[in-house]
Amino acid sequence: MTQFGQSKFENEKVEISFDKNIDSKKVSVNLSQGTWKIDLYPIFQNNKLIESAFPNEAGIYNLTINYSDNLFYTEIVLYKMKPDFERLSFDFYEDSGKVFCRIKSHYAQELNKEVILNKFNNDLQEIMNSIKEK
Repeated sequence: MTQFGQSKFENEKVEISFDKNIDSKKVSVNLSQGTWKIDLYPIFQNNKLIESAFPNEAGIYNLTINYSDNLFYTEIVLYKMKPDFERLSFDFYEDSGKVFCRIKSHYAQELNKEVILNKFNNDLQEIMNSIKEK
């Protein structure tokens, strides 16, 4: 596996760090809200933190983390109040061939955990591949 340098990105709301085995260029982190009309809040994309993209209302959001084209993690997030002073932290690392992420949140307690990014199941992978082909 190619070795990448450890890197860290930080702004007033988000801190993201990567160990030497994780390619930060392959990571995206998003919050989204809605069912029919979806509001997307990209937090980290294209190896950059997105400064102005963060929800400013209380509500139910979906956190989605993608790594490369085949690993992901998703979690429902409840902000009971406006997340004005939210501080999210993501620490990505690789161990035993798996990609892990330690997540911490000041407001959403359900996010305070360590997770393993999962592979897409076969049906979902086929859909993703067909989208790429178009």
